Amino acid sequence: MGGPLVEAARQELLQALRALPRGAGPAALRGLATRLEAVVDVEAEVDPRIADELIRVLGPVMGEDTPITVVDAAAFATGGDARVLVAMLPRLRDALVELRTLRVGLTLESVGALSRAQTLLQRAPATETRLALARTVEDVRAKLASELSRLHAPVPITPAEALPIARWVLGEGPPPPGAAVLELARRLDDFCHLSPLAPLDLKALRALARKADAEREAPGWSRLLERLRTVRPRLMPRRALPPLYRSLAGAQEETTQGPLSLEALLR
Repeated sequence: MGGPLVEAARQELLQALRALPRGAGPAALRGLATRLEAVVDVEAEVDPRIADELIRVLGPVMGEDTPITVVDAAAFATGGDARVLVAMLPRLRDALVELRTLRVGLTLESVGALSRAQTLLQRAPATETRLALARTVEDVRAKLASELSRLHAPVPITPAEALPIARWVLGEGPPPPGAAVLELARRLDDFCHLSPLAPLDLKALRALARKADAEREAPGWSRLLERLRTVRPRLMPRRALPPLYRSLAGAQEETTQGPLSLEALLR
C-alpha cells in the first residue's frame, strides 16, 4: 500500500481524522486536502482504518455519499477527478522530492529535473501538491538564474529565462534570444586571462563582438559594452607615446567617445 513516505503520510492522516469530532462534515475534510493528497497512491486499496474514520466524520452528514477510500475522499476535498489524482499525485510527489533533495546547479541532472517538473506542472490538476511543486520550481529557477547571472556577468538572467539558457549552455537546447551577447559575456573573462591578446585571439574576440552587435537590442548589451570598455586596456594595452602624440591621441579619443558597437572598442 505505497512506499514508506506514503505510509508515514497515512499515519498522519489517521491522526488528523481521529482528532475531528463525529459528524464534522465535508468542511472539515476539505481542511485535510493536503494530507489526503499525500496518501493517494497508484494502489487504490481500501484502508479499513481510514474508511472507519471517514464514516465517523462524514457519515452522519453525507450518508450514502460518504467516501470510504482515500482517493474518493481526496477527490471530494479537492474537487478533482479521482482517476486523474491517482495518475498525477504520485508523480507530483516524486518530482517534489527530487527537486527538494537536488543540488541545484548548471548540470544535466539539475536542468533535467527542473524540465520534467515544469512539464508536469502544465498537465497537473490544481491541488495543494501541485502548488507546493510550483513554489519549489520557482525557487530552483531563481537559484539557477543566480548562477547563470554570475557566469554571464554583467548580463542579468531572470528566472523565466534560466531554463532555456541553461539547456543551451549545456548543449541540450537551441540558442535563446540574445545568445551572442550571452556568449561574449561568458567568454570575456577567458580572453582577459590571455591578455594582452595575441592577434588570433583578438580576431576571435572581434568576431564574437560582431555577432553580439547584431543583437544590440538584447537586454544586457549596453552593460556588456561598459564591461568591455573597462577591460579593454588589459586586452589591448597601448604602447607609450611621446607627449605630443599622446595629446593628439587624447583629443581624438574625446571626439570619438562612446563607440556605438562592441567591435568598435576592439579596433
